[in-house]
Amino acid sequence: MGYREWRTKIRHYGEITDYGPICRRYFVIGAFDGALTILGLILGAYFAGANEDQVALIVAAGLSAAVALSMSSIAGAYEAERVEKKIDQQRMERALLSRMSDEHLEAYRFAARISAIVHGVAPLIAAVIPLMPFYFISDFLLGTIIASVFGFSILFVIGIFLGRLVKETGLYTGLRFVLVGLATAAIVILLGQA
Repeated sequence: MGYREWRTKIRHYGEITDYGPICRRYFVIGAFDGALTILGLILGAYFAGANEDQVALIVAAGLSAAVALSMSSIAGAYEAERVEKKIDQQRMERALLSRMSDEHLEAYRFAARISAIVHGVAPLIAAVIPLMPFYFISDFLLGTIIASVFGFSILFVIGIFLGRLVKETGLYTGLRFVLVGLATAAIVILLGQA
């Protein structure tokens, strides 16, 4: 199958299943989870007393958490979407009093797979970005500050994106997401100092 045929098939699957909004939701949820999780890990480590000697450990723990979150997201999203698509299929078959075509069944399977991939890739990307400063900066405090700025920036951009989708003020929605990050940071800081 050539690229053009493949693209047409994917577009047709989208018309059948309307998986675009589902993927968008999964991307936002996954990216939010990834950014917030790593932000919590980095700030928790810093305020618990980690220093330059533990940077490799923190990065390894962060990457491990990102991979675990990604795998959890893939498996969870795939199973949730597989079940939801199966329910949709059964509902449609009852309404039409006939079985769905193979094309429709394949479209539903494709929608479940693509949703799972999106939900798994999003937290991985959002988690790796805040860890990047630690590969280039040896000062742990500076790395923590830059990583925090990256994490909060990801949250802000996600909020702006969602705000614009529903024609709200992106700044307001972005700040709401940052506020969740700040509340999380405050709790993590308190736990780290305990």
